[in-house]
Amino acid sequence: MKIRRISEHLKDQNWFAVALDFIIVVIGVGAALMAQQWLGERQGRAELERALSSLNSDLFRVYFVSKERLAVADCRKERYAELGALLLETEHSWPGSAREYPASPIQPALPVVVRSPHRYWTSAIWETELAKGTFNRMDNDSLVLLASVFSRGEEAESIQAMIRDLESNLQALAHPLQLDIGDRLRYYDILARADSASSLLEVVAAQHVDYIEAFGLRLISNEDEAAVYRQFLADQNARAISVYGDCVVPMAFPFLEEGNFD
Repeated sequence: MKIRRISEHLKDQNWFAVALDFIIVVIGVGAALMAQQWLGERQGRAELERALSSLNSDLFRVYFVSKERLAVADCRKERYAELGALLLETEHSWPGSAREYPASPIQPALPVVVRSPHRYWTSAIWETELAKGTFNRMDNDSLVLLASVFSRGEEAESIQAMIRDLESNLQALAHPLQLDIGDRLRYYDILARADSASSLLEVVAAQHVDYIEAFGLRLISNEDEAAVYRQFLADQNARAISVYGDCVVPMAFPFLEEGNFD
């Protein structure tokens, strides 16, 4: 309709009317584009909030497994040092060095020599929403913190799998054996590689804790919810001590501190 009117005004050489119609068209198109942009931005923000809400559970899981890995680090180091010292004691036969851990439905059939946590460090939500561009609307600092956590998830799981494989290669040490110096050095080399990989995973875990605490966990809004998480933390600390012993450094979650929810 506007195009027809402009054509008529052009034929009549009514330049004022042409200019007026043109301005009206431009303003109308501009208003429509602005409205579309506003709606798109609003929808994008809503999608971002939804994604972050869904991501919170995965973020907490990675936070917990990182804290857990650090909590049992001293136990791991003590056990590795004990095995290393025994392996370098060449004047006597290998005495066997199994460790007793609480019974579990998934406990292996063979005696356990050393045990480490095995957890999930990745997030399908992060990968999916990142590919969709949902997180593009985040401020750069927050995006970098999240990426620093989840981009290393596969690396952490790869290191964890390496540790598990190396530790499983020590299973024979649960039994009394006749080990020559070559056997002892071979097992010591396996233990040393497991020690190096474990130390690297502990570094990753410490970094994850720092990144997640800097980003902030949006899990709790009142004291009742905080009480639920405090009970969860107490149960997990008790479980870790029952599995690994008094060498465990109990986990603490700063966001659960009293007074945060007044």
